[in-house]
Amino acid sequence: MPDPIPPRWLRARRTSGGQAEFQLPPGVRLKVRRRGYAFVLVLAGGPVEAYGAFRDKTGRNLGPAQLSAPASGVFIPEGAASLVLEQADPSLRVGYFPRSKVGLKLHAFANGVFAARSILKRWRMAGAAARDLRGTHGALIQAGPAHQAEQTQFYRRYRERFVGGFPEVPAAEAAPRLTFISTFSTIADFKLAQDALQQQTDSRWNWLVSVPAASQQGVQQSVADGVRVRLLTAGDDPAEDFNAALAAVGNAAELVAPLDMRGRVTRDAVAIIRAGFAAHADCRLLYTDEERLDAEGLPAEGLFKPAYNRHLLRSIDYVGQLWAVHNERLTEIGGARIGFGGAWRYDLLLRAADPLPAAVIRHVPRVAYARTPDMGDGSFPPDAVEAASRALAGVTGTEVMASGGRLRPVYAVPEQKPLVSFVIPTRDRADLLGLTLRSMIALTRYRDFEIIVVDNGSVQPETFALFDEIKALWPATKIVRDDGDFNYPRICNNGVDAASGSLICLLNNDMEVVEPGWLDEMVALASLPGVGVVGAKLLFPDRTIQHAGVIAGLFAYAGHWFAHSAADAPGIGSRLRSRQNLSAVTGACLMISRTCWDAIGPLDAERFAEDCNDIDLCLRAVAAGHELVWTPFACIIHHESASRGKRRAKAHRERLKAQRARFEARWHASTLVDPHYNPNLRRKSLYATLAAAPEGSLEPRLSRVPRPQN
Repeated sequence: MPDPIPPRWLRARRTSGGQAEFQLPPGVRLKVRRRGYAFVLVLAGGPVEAYGAFRDKTGRNLGPAQLSAPASGVFIPEGAASLVLEQADPSLRVGYFPRSKVGLKLHAFANGVFAARSILKRWRMAGAAARDLRGTHGALIQAGPAHQAEQTQFYRRYRERFVGGFPEVPAAEAAPRLTFISTFSTIADFKLAQDALQQQTDSRWNWLVSVPAASQQGVQQSVADGVRVRLLTAGDDPAEDFNAALAAVGNAAELVAPLDMRGRVTRDAVAIIRAGFAAHADCRLLYTDEERLDAEGLPAEGLFKPAYNRHLLRSIDYVGQLWAVHNERLTEIGGARIGFGGAWRYDLLLRAADPLPAAVIRHVPRVAYARTPDMGDGSFPPDAVEAASRALAGVTGTEVMASGGRLRPVYAVPEQKPLVSFVIPTRDRADLLGLTLRSMIALTRYRDFEIIVVDNGSVQPETFALFDEIKALWPATKIVRDDGDFNYPRICNNGVDAASGSLICLLNNDMEVVEPGWLDEMVALASLPGVGVVGAKLLFPDRTIQHAGVIAGLFAYAGHWFAHSAADAPGIGSRLRSRQNLSAVTGACLMISRTCWDAIGPLDAERFAEDCNDIDLCLRAVAAGHELVWTPFACIIHHESASRGKRRAKAHRERLKAQRARFEARWHASTLVDPHYNPNLRRKSLYATLAAAPEGSLEPRLSRVPRPQN
């Protein structure tokens, strides 16, 4: 069966050298006239891989091209007019798809293969198919080098307007002086760091540098006139050197920031940090966004972080290179600890931050530090993994596993195992429900659970036969009858009312369990102090991502970020490979403690009968102070919407529209920037791409969502 939306095929000719030259169409050439863009290119009729170059209209090479069959994301550089491939196979074809939402829909309408008898129906089918294809293309582009090339170009333009221009310089009395503490690396690094500090818009800073005795004279000769730097003699352990510098700070109220001199602060870094503490007297620790430089020292990408994310920090050092804290806080924890080697800074940060309430830790979504390529990405290099694991074990009191430079505390299921109540709404579709229940019973290692099936008007004999089969197979099964119209929250709430467990797991009837440890993971996380909600990683049957958490505010509502990406896609900052706090997860597989459920109230059956109810439940939990944790280590297959189908009648669409309006009235989703997202990123993207301009406040922020308005 052909693809419903074919590509637009490029015209080809043979060059005198036997190469295949494909002319880019006017629309693509116009798109890349002023800057390059990533497109999805289709390769057909020839080899699996094809290599060549893009050329401008004069024939000048602009950069290499690599295509993979059947389709791949390819960066087309600025000014490109043609694509020249080395392969001479006459059957070789190259096609492309429009990049814009409207362009792809129009292309689908004009060229797609749909069994539609009317223009209106064809338009709707084209729109649905284009929407699905656009998601697939977004994941394809995001996963490859084309995305990085495009984002580097975008970021360099972005930073010209929005990096280094913080306008405020706090008064001397508004916030304490900021003292940077560094360990010497090289003279070249010292000079670059010194130059960056000299350019600060806020002069309320000091710099303490631990330097080996053998390098003291050379460093002293490199100190520029007027620079407030104090050189200390370095010992054998950088943590010991840090403590000596800390003692030299003296004033307990002084702000202290460990500073890796291999990178450099932006000209407004001191002002950004001091202004954050000046505006928020209760702030105990503050960190900023960063950027990464390429091998030539040019900006390559912005490192845009979430607000404080306790569980992400227990996996990778996402806080990064520039964070500041009151000296008295470092004194409280006894300063840096000896014996942690390359992980001493992570150990210091963990002990400073993890015990604090999230309400006193702020993130400033402004780039204030540039890290070099050799400074890593927040994961731990092999020589620091063991020490980082020890540091984390000391904070969590648990064994810690490590893989790929990321840490994973091994949280144990409580000795007194809590009963999990699965609440599963259904209406017939015994084939789907049977797969869900049989796979759950057969494969799930954690056995302390009951099954509550809420039957919303089933009539088919095979459904009732399945009920009898499951009750025989798993005696802790209840069938709750609900003959009302479809109202997902009411149906689930009735199931919860019949449940006995201290943990409730809302579960769709179209799931497939594929690994034994998924429920152990969710129960262990849900049993941690302060955790109210836990979400799982869900995959489509083709093993691409269906759910890796929900970002509130995307597309003026909420979105499953990185949907349709490969199952092992890392996501921004490799976050999809780590447990992390989020603001919402899907109700298709949502565990909530009975304590949290009783505190915030059930699913809202009046406002959100079909849509928005799971996101509303999560946001209410987070707003009330409960932690929500998403984990990639509980992974199941979701045959999404298979039980109810995808066709939506006009009346149904109108109901959904009304529910979205009520959601907007309650949460102001059209302007909400999720604390675990970043205002420098697009809110109309599932793939955390850079915005054209900030799409929210750049003021210091907390990891909380506002309370509901009604």
